[in-house]
Amino acid sequence: MFSKKIFSMLLEKAKGPRSWRQFAADCDISYVQMRKLVQGEQENPPRPKLIRKLADHAFDDVDLEDFMFAAGMVRDDAAFVVRESSKQDGFYAKYRALSQKEKNTVNEFIEFLGSRRAAKDSEEQ
Repeated sequence: MFSKKIFSMLLEKAKGPRSWRQFAADCDISYVQMRKLVQGEQENPPRPKLIRKLADHAFDDVDLEDFMFAAGMVRDDAAFVVRESSKQDGFYAKYRALSQKEKNTVNEFIEFLGSRRAAKDSEEQ
């Protein structure tokens, strides 16, 4: 599962003494894209190609595997694949694949179930 916070922390370390604009330029990505990643505003993990650019221009001890792991991917032989470590991770992957309208429907259903459960609990008391 994509950990925005850990990814952001890795970026901070990888940036070193450079400004965010300079780090983005060095990586050949837009400053806006970099800012979204740093501030945790990007919902989906970056693609491996972008992650490779970040790792190739990282300072300190941040490497490709660190970024890939934070993005929810692990090395499987010669390639990186999405990490599916539990049923819960699988649920989130499926949820992220939904359209915004479908996500809203799921969220409304969860709220409905929660309110129904709260009403049931208050009746029992």
